[in-house]
Amino acid sequence: MNLRDDDGLSLIELIIVVLLIGVLGVAIGMIFINSVKAQDTVTTTTEATNSGQLYGQSIERAMRNAQAFDVTDGGRMLRVQTSLAGAKQCQAFWITAPSGSSDDALYMTSSASALPGALTSSWPKPWHEVGGVATGGSGVYFASGGDRVSFSFNIKTDAAPVTITGSAARRFPSTGGANTCW
Repeated sequence: MNLRDDDGLSLIELIIVVLLIGVLGVAIGMIFINSVKAQDTVTTTTEATNSGQLYGQSIERAMRNAQAFDVTDGGRMLRVQTSLAGAKQCQAFWITAPSGSSDDALYMTSSASALPGALTSSWPKPWHEVGGVATGGSGVYFASGGDRVSFSFNIKTDAAPVTITGSAARRFPSTGGANTCW
């Protein structure tokens, strides 16, 4: 009797191996894609948090050194005349939509003299424009009360928005002098 030589793979065995490799490939691909999406979410959230914290710290520093300040444009702009010298004497923080955009962006500018009353080319690139900025629930970004300013805004990300809130008060009483910043 002659036994059959089975050195190779049968068609059924080959199909099973291809299917197993395909299933494993899809599973590994899904893990990789989910990892990349999670990393993107973490990155945008971290960038938004960093931008918001830097913006908030700049507001707090300006307010601590404020000699005069005002909130204008329906709670969208904070202008501060500080006790700091040079280009940091007049500072403005504005949250508004850049031309051609429906989302608001965070802006800050400083000057040794008068501040512009509106967004101009002299204002630097916005701190955060990806995804946009929204009010932090109160409907306004800046609110003043006495010698204190409160701020609240949300920065949109790939996941949940990052909420930035804070308040700062002047360390120095009003000098009563002429305001040269606006």
